[in-house]
Amino acid sequence: MNKQTRRSIVVMVVMAVLAIFSPMSLRAQEDGAINLTFAKAAVDEGVWEGTVGGDVEGNLHTVLLSADTSAPIWQVEFDWIIDADDKSFTARMSGTLNTETGAVAMQGEVIEGWLLGAAVQEEGQLVDAETSAFEGTIRVVPSAPEMLPTTGSSNDSRASVLSILIATLISLLGMSN
Repeated sequence: MNKQTRRSIVVMVVMAVLAIFSPMSLRAQEDGAINLTFAKAAVDEGVWEGTVGGDVEGNLHTVLLSADTSAPIWQVEFDWIIDADDKSFTARMSGTLNTETGAVAMQGEVIEGWLLGAAVQEEGQLVDAETSAFEGTIRVVPSAPEMLPTTGSSNDSRASVLSILIATLISLLGMSN
């Protein structure tokens, strides 16, 4: 197993543990959150396609709306379009992409379709730089949007600090090999 593969596995395990055991995650599960997994790869500049599974199965299409690429941790905004028959929706999310580690963390809300107005949280990881392929999780919280960070809330700072801590941990793990 090469260094990159080990690093990707460690990152996914750390992200999974954080997602499973975080208080926000536990509250979301109690409140009927929709939990999805995703896999996607670039098909054009700023466009990715793939699939979602878990509580909803379907096709995924993501479009990059904006990116501040002035630092190694980019500020990004995306539309996530999930095509799943009567459970189709579009979520607009913004957050960070760490170009050194490939870690992504975004928050937003459903802007069209099923569960309109629901809070959405995404955590992903670049798994293949050559194809710009990502894998990760999406959590949609229809009944309690205040559980996820929103612009201007005190949770926004905590989410940013958590993203930075995860990125730092991932960077340190990469340096130890």
